[in-house]
Amino acid sequence: MGRWLYARRGSQIAVIRLWPRSLVGQLLLIVAMMLLLAQGVNSFLLYRGAQSQNLIESSTAAVSRIAFGLDRQANDRPGRRGGAMRARRWGQLKYGSESAVTDGMNRLPELEARAGQAFANMGIGFSDIRATFTRNLTADMSGHLIGANRGEWRNNPINRSMGDKRMPPETRGYVIISAQQADGQWVSIASVVRERTPLMIRTLLFQTITIYLLMLIPLILLGRYISRPLKSLTARAHNFQPGDSEDLAEQGPPDTRELIRAFNAMSGRVSSMINEKDVMLGAIGHDLRTPLAALRVRVENVEDDIERERMIAGIEDIDHTLDDILSLARLGRSAEQADPVDIRSLIETIVDEFTDLGHEVHYQRGDKQSALIRETLVRRALRNLIGNAILYGKAADISVEKSGNKLMIHVDDDGPGIADDKIDAMFEPFLRGDASRNRATGGSGLGLTLARAIARDHGGDIILQNREKGGLRATLELPIK
Repeated sequence: MGRWLYARRGSQIAVIRLWPRSLVGQLLLIVAMMLLLAQGVNSFLLYRGAQSQNLIESSTAAVSRIAFGLDRQANDRPGRRGGAMRARRWGQLKYGSESAVTDGMNRLPELEARAGQAFANMGIGFSDIRATFTRNLTADMSGHLIGANRGEWRNNPINRSMGDKRMPPETRGYVIISAQQADGQWVSIASVVRERTPLMIRTLLFQTITIYLLMLIPLILLGRYISRPLKSLTARAHNFQPGDSEDLAEQGPPDTRELIRAFNAMSGRVSSMINEKDVMLGAIGHDLRTPLAALRVRVENVEDDIERERMIAGIEDIDHTLDDILSLARLGRSAEQADPVDIRSLIETIVDEFTDLGHEVHYQRGDKQSALIRETLVRRALRNLIGNAILYGKAADISVEKSGNKLMIHVDDDGPGIADDKIDAMFEPFLRGDASRNRATGGSGLGLTLARAIARDHGGDIILQNREKGGLRATLELPIK
């Protein structure tokens, strides 16, 4: 699925973007994922440590109870009062010839080593010590358990009145410690292992929220500090026009400032190159049109009418081609301001021009639509599209529709159309559907190139597609601002 998540809502499928587009969003998402991964590893380690600590606490209680029971057994005098109550409260040791930890149980060497060290520190010697953990206590050990009555003790009204209102954690299992005395007799005791996971989960949640706040808030501020100048730079690059004299203000961290400085220098070089190109094209246009005009005057004196018309047509062909080249080269530097224009009226004016010349052009008049355009340039683009439709299809059918925030001007013809694999190539300069270089059969080959350049200069485009019923549809796409 990559960056996308598909979720079904009723009968519709909603597409949710998982990977943010902005730099700040991507940075925050990566940091959040890394923090979540780190917290996951930390939580796993803490959980394992807590489980191990619970076992150690239970085994410590069992070791203490064995040591206490042996000491009381050695020091209690016969008939001493309170012995039965103490045995019930502290648990009763199990004595027997066999260990309560059998060979089939999973022994815990670490607990056994800790218990042996604890007994040695208390001066108690055992020939063998065994420890195990079990989920369910065996029947023979049910009467030899410590830690099982904590809930009863804490829920006692007297103890609850003293402020101890906490409920004991749930029982996770039991630790059984069995030690062999010098005479071969085994003494065993079981201790309850409590589950403290809820408290640990609350602690981890609090820790995670604290880390996220401490890390992500400064990162959000840093990301905005970095992204704000980048957004300004992106907007300036999108709206760049040759000749913009105002430099973009340098702001943000040093790397971003250096990027903005480089962009300002680049835009200055681009503007200088375009200015030099315009000067050169103006000189070329002047130098070529002057001899063409003189040649046209001389051609008028040619006596052969057919030859004279051919010469005049050739001169006009050169003049029109030169005009197309200069218009294409100077596009984007037009002094004409964009104004709101009624597209319907504009199309009607162009249609009247073609019908007055005897061409078959139809316009499906629709609702009034207005767009912010340079009227002279858009008029030229439409003329080129309609001219191509008449040239290759003998007639043109024009319609206008609104699609979202775009205005689509369709020019349909009933000509042969264009092969799908050659549609993109038709926008290349001097490439025409007719292989000849005669303007009467196809022009200079700059019509579509110039029309698309005009459309893109307005933020739109030219789209060519073959019609199902035959012919070609050329669509001039203009944004509605």
